[in-house]
Amino acid sequence: MRKIIFVVIYSLLLVLNVSPAFADSATEELPKCVVVTHCVRENWQVSEIEDSFRKAVEVVTNSPRTNIIEQTDSYIHAEAKTISRRYTDDLLLKALPESSVIQVRSESRVGIGDMGVNQRRVDDLAKRLSISKRF
Repeated sequence: MRKIIFVVIYSLLLVLNVSPAFADSATEELPKCVVVTHCVRENWQVSEIEDSFRKAVEVVTNSPRTNIIEQTDSYIHAEAKTISRRYTDDLLLKALPESSVIQVRSESRVGIGDMGVNQRRVDDLAKRLSISKRF
């Protein structure tokens, strides 16, 4: 009986989760994906971190149905609306200059699956930036 209650509560928290995970400090990496069926996190190795991050800001700014909510010199939090149901997904980018890496994370706020939307978003962003992805 306890297992059933735990599974129901856990499922409800997963489905109703509307608080995305964010990086807390300037040196901290983005959080890892907990539910990989609706979240993608990748590390992109770049040669010019500042230039690449500036280009990423430009690409995200010009992405359809995407609105930057918070931005610093090394961090972007944007909300992206899906085409079909207008769900809000969180898109996070973080420059890690010490390792010449840009981390990107895209996660759905609701549900336990995303039908590949977040992976396609990350792949499209990498393609538009012409970045070789490192996993």
